[in-house]
Amino acid sequence: MLSILLATHNFYPYYQGGTEVYVLNLAKHLQKLGHQVAVISAMDEIQFTNQNTIFEDLNIRICNYTYEDISVYGVLTENISTIHIYSKYSEPHIESYYSFFTDKYFDLLHIHGFTATIGLDLIYAVKKAGSAIKVITSYHTPISDPKETLTFSNTLTEIHYPLNHVADLLSYRLNLPYSFASSMVKLLPKFYLKVLPAIFNIKYLVKLSVESFSKLVDLTDEWWVYSEGIRKHLIEIGIDSSKIRFERHGVSSEFIGNVNLATKPTKFLFSGRMLKIKGFHTLIKAWSGLTENNEKELWITGKPESDDMFISKFIKKVISRNDIRWLGQLNQKQLAEIYAQVNWVIIPSECYETGPLVFHEAIAGGCSVIASDIGGCKELAAHYHNFSTTFETGNSIDLKLKIAQNLGLNRTHFKEVKVLSFYQHFSAILQQSTILTDNN
Repeated sequence: MLSILLATHNFYPYYQGGTEVYVLNLAKHLQKLGHQVAVISAMDEIQFTNQNTIFEDLNIRICNYTYEDISVYGVLTENISTIHIYSKYSEPHIESYYSFFTDKYFDLLHIHGFTATIGLDLIYAVKKAGSAIKVITSYHTPISDPKETLTFSNTLTEIHYPLNHVADLLSYRLNLPYSFASSMVKLLPKFYLKVLPAIFNIKYLVKLSVESFSKLVDLTDEWWVYSEGIRKHLIEIGIDSSKIRFERHGVSSEFIGNVNLATKPTKFLFSGRMLKIKGFHTLIKAWSGLTENNEKELWITGKPESDDMFISKFIKKVISRNDIRWLGQLNQKQLAEIYAQVNWVIIPSECYETGPLVFHEAIAGGCSVIASDIGGCKELAAHYHNFSTTFETGNSIDLKLKIAQNLGLNRTHFKEVKVLSFYQHFSAILQQSTILTDNN
């Protein structure tokens, strides 16, 4: 049996997105197989305050708490520079991590994010503390999320030719056409000037980010991916296909075997983060273009509030509508109950999703799906073709039409569709793993 450290950018009870759900269920599965499992996750100052600090120096503070019988190390990273954010590398932070891990032993480090906290610093330190340790990297993060990306790609469309990573980032952040951003890049310096805002140093910073991914590739013994598109992408950028394990996501047991009991009015659900890359603004634009009546409702997980001024503007636009319900933060059991009451789940992501867990959960819950037509969303729409439809990514008018066309439909007969449980998913991917096969 192995001693395994699962490293993820966020974790329960503070966050419960798709990656957190996956890591929690993987930890439980590995524990049942007899492995010793711990989780290490980033935390912020407020979350850290009430926890038991077990390590502290100038660069990191680490606490330890237990969540559902899983030992969790929470890390508050100090002295993070702009260069550190992009490079995921800092010699002082490596030494700090090494001081913490020097009396601990792990056979396996499984990376589920790639940030300044859960990045190269952590990997180098853990490997220094135990040189025989193996590294698995799971590709959860949308390729086109500039802040937590493993590598860059475009938003809104899928480009199949060599991409200028700097132009891609500028195009996303400044909401500019890619062609215009490509011209801007030629005017930017290649070197780093600390006194200038990050946007003027973007060439240098993106170079650091791309190089950090190359280092991650060198350090990773095995990759886990959850869509065919991501598998192909990794091969295209030079990763040996023999190192890649592909298995579609499973879902929590709460979603398996439920009967969809949706009634009138027709209900559409958005379950996810209210962010631009998740297409939340496109959804609100589309819904705002529909006449308010008693034939339809939009249900949204979360509260009608956001720290993002861009998103807040769209929330204010629809806050007074009677055909929108704000459901608050839901756990897995509550979300499964919601799926059983809605007709359609809308996934309007404007980034290349890696095979979104919410898509599988929706199908398992007897809901049809309206999804954007790029990346993992497009792939799963083809995979669950009898129960899904797509719209042009970022096009609120097309999404409005798709919603209007499906107001009267209620597909509740999903007898032939098969969605993997987490147990089935983990069993299948562990059997593929050359690192875990002999120990599971």
